[in-house]
Amino acid sequence: MTPAVRSRWCLLTVAVGALAAARSAAAQEDPAPPTPAEISERAVRAQDSPLFAAPDPLSITLRADIRWLRDERSDVDETEGTITVGEPGGSGLPVKVRARGNFRRDKRNCNFPPLRLNFATKSAEGTVFEGQDKLKLVAPCHDARDNYQQYVLQEYLAYRVFELLTPVAYRTRLVHITFDDVNGRYDTRTKTAFLIESDEMMAERNRGEASEWDFFHPLRFDSQQSALVALFQYMIGNTDFSTPYFHNAALIRRDDGAYLPVPYDFDFSGVVNAGYATPDPSIPIRDVRERIFRGFCDERVDHAALRRHFLSRRDAVRSLYEGMQELEAGGRRSALEYYDKFYQVLQDDKKYEREILRSCIEIPSP
Repeated sequence: MTPAVRSRWCLLTVAVGALAAARSAAAQEDPAPPTPAEISERAVRAQDSPLFAAPDPLSITLRADIRWLRDERSDVDETEGTITVGEPGGSGLPVKVRARGNFRRDKRNCNFPPLRLNFATKSAEGTVFEGQDKLKLVAPCHDARDNYQQYVLQEYLAYRVFELLTPVAYRTRLVHITFDDVNGRYDTRTKTAFLIESDEMMAERNRGEASEWDFFHPLRFDSQQSALVALFQYMIGNTDFSTPYFHNAALIRRDDGAYLPVPYDFDFSGVVNAGYATPDPSIPIRDVRERIFRGFCDERVDHAALRRHFLSRRDAVRSLYEGMQELEAGGRRSALEYYDKFYQVLQDDKKYEREILRSCIEIPSP
């Protein structure tokens, strides 16, 4: 694809409605910020959350109407259940559960949906779930296929890689979860899944608040964080996102006034390489393993520092994958070789110029 063709495609992805949306966004009033003391208190409380304090997998049992969750897949209606930490048995913590998501909630794509766990806050005091309210649970979207278990591990590792790059990221906790149906209509089984930190806790930990917009002009983002997110998405080969329109991306407003985008949902990335993943038809690539940069052109970005930062985490990324014993050797090797090609771009001035600097998306002034 020629630079001219790529440039026209990039402009089409942003320009339609961008100016009108920017005017609408500018008209919105920023919420009144909390006091400095409140910000500090929230940050400490969120940072010290026991659920995300330990790196080792947590063994839990979810006892609920699992069959109903799998069959109905409502993202509105909840069913009551309990979460037990450790061996099954005992009363457990009360929790309300519902399905969530879009692609993986669709029965045509997956036979088991992602879930949202809604804890009764007071009942969780003194437990590993203290301070938690609503948590996303990512489990294999096919509960009887081993390769789908591997996809979960690969996506979990993608979240962990982003955590290595910035604290402005969703923390995760690997869990070995036993699904126990209260009515005996679903065969009890144990899967490896992971829990994702809530928007509110992630924002508070970073001295900010979650900020919701329909559209946010790219030039209003913190430039270095926005560039880091875009380069990370290129690193893992993910195109299933849009930071201005908040597709698989959230936004926090930090106490210093900076707006920071935070990505999530990486199952359509090249490093995960899920069998169901395909590129968006509007994007000129044929396979999710093919990288294409979807970041914005921003003269404020210090690209030299950005490249050094990513390269400085290279050994930590390798150690992360080598330490994941549940990941099959072939999947580990494939992921690390995929990353090696990314690092080759970072280390080669001409490749970085061609693949990143000349491929960025031109954006109109706000």
